[in-house]
Amino acid sequence: MQVLYAIHRIMRNHYRILVLFAVLTTCLSAHEIPARIMQANTGQTLITRDKGKEGDVANLFETIRANAKLPPLNRIRHRDSLEQQVCTMANSGTLPKAHSGNLAAFYLTANPQMVSPELTEVASSNRQDADGKLAYPRYSVAVWRRKDSQSGEATYWVGVVRYWSALEEFVDNHFTDDVFYHDQWKKNVAPECRGK
Repeated sequence: MQVLYAIHRIMRNHYRILVLFAVLTTCLSAHEIPARIMQANTGQTLITRDKGKEGDVANLFETIRANAKLPPLNRIRHRDSLEQQVCTMANSGTLPKAHSGNLAAFYLTANPQMVSPELTEVASSNRQDADGKLAYPRYSVAVWRRKDSQSGEATYWVGVVRYWSALEEFVDNHFTDDVFYHDQWKKNVAPECRGK
């Protein structure tokens, strides 16, 4: 009889633990939902990467080069440093101080399907090395949309950067003094943009 009573008591305690666990997980989930809703209702900006607009900007870039009868470049579809840098710009609401040049363009626009002076400058560059080969034959595009949750207005933070050939970049990052500096960009990435 005592054995049955002990088993009953153990089973009852396991049942209580299981019920307590279920209640706690339900409470935590319910607690998270209102926090998200509250953030959305306070006029907070929502920042997301827009791969579709990246394609639009890349098409404009290639069209500018084709119209200028310049050789086509290879697009790098995923570039951590550029994507996280543009995400950081969108989160902070500021462009870098030196935000344009013939190898990089960073700009803010309401319509990324339109050609900008910054995009034209970086797309039109035809810089060559000493051998007469195109010095920066690759490029990458990153676009992050910043949308106000109350007004619905969206602005697009765009970054377009030209890069060396994959071989030149590999050698520079692994066999020169730049091996110590090629990850410096990570220090300037906003915490919410890391790993995106």
